[in-house]
Amino acid sequence: MSVRDYPLEIWKRLIHMKQTRKVYVPVTEFERQTSYCPLYLAWRILDEARDYFRTPIPEAFADELAHRAEAVFAHHRFWQRKFQSQLGRDAILTAMRHWLAGVLAKERPALFRDLPENFKIGHPLPERAPHPGPLPRAERGNHRPRFVHGCELLPA
Repeated sequence: MSVRDYPLEIWKRLIHMKQTRKVYVPVTEFERQTSYCPLYLAWRILDEARDYFRTPIPEAFADELAHRAEAVFAHHRFWQRKFQSQLGRDAILTAMRHWLAGVLAKERPALFRDLPENFKIGHPLPERAPHPGPLPRAERGNHRPRFVHGCELLPA
């Protein structure tokens, strides 16, 4: 029996099987060597920021963070070793938090100004944003931060 002798129903099933076949995204070199999906980790960082600010943040920021992680990993031997180490996942998350702070500084300056200083250097955000009530007496003085991340350069 040749291929042309198949009944029409079988042809329809074969065509349907080819159309419904799952298409998998190729595994990147970053994922192969670190066993982490950079886009998933970027989504996690974005969710952390969304929960903190209780406001939507564009998904495009996650794509930008994932591409940056792959580019840094591909071109810098130091980061390759750091991301592949035992604490590699934490190193990737720390770097992505820092990069997200930079993206927010460019795209959403108001959110950037509300970020805690330690998030800008990679620490996780607290569970919720602090209540915008009056400051306790101890924090009302003329305290100037020792290290500033360029907040004063952003438009008011």
